Order: sequence, then C-alpha cells, then structure tokens
Amino acid sequence: MQVIRQIVNVKDNFLHVVLPADFKAKKVEIIILPIDEQKKMRNSERFSGAISKETAEKINKHINEIRTEWERDIY
Repeated sequence: MQVIRQIVNVKDNFLHVVLPADFKAKKVEIIILPIDEQKKMRNSERFSGAISKETAEKINKHINEIRTEWERDIY
C-alpha cells in the first residue's frame, strides 16, 4: 500500500492536494485532521524532565571527564 502524507493550507474552505505521477490508486480515503498551531517551544522547555536529575549529573560528570582527557599527559 502506498501512503502519502501532506500538510496543506486551507484557503476559503478549499485545499489542493497534488499526487505524485507514480501514484496508481483509483480510489482513496481522505482523513482531514486540523493541526494545532502552538507556540514554538525551546528545546529546554520541550525536554525538561526527560531524564532524572541523577542521570543528568552522571552525564555531566562524564562530559567533564572527556573534556579534561586532552589536557593529560599520554606518554
């Protein structure tokens, strides 16, 4: 089954959908879902609380260790 997903603008209660030339179906089902136009969130807002505080501290410690590796003598 070939599926096409497009987001199109509605103007005066009309919409225009262009199908690719290789689309061979003779009959299709159209489902129209409105898109909520929400304010664009910063990544810090979107991912706040995604990981625990303990995990964040471990990651931060690891990053700091990696950064200091270049400053040590290796010979």
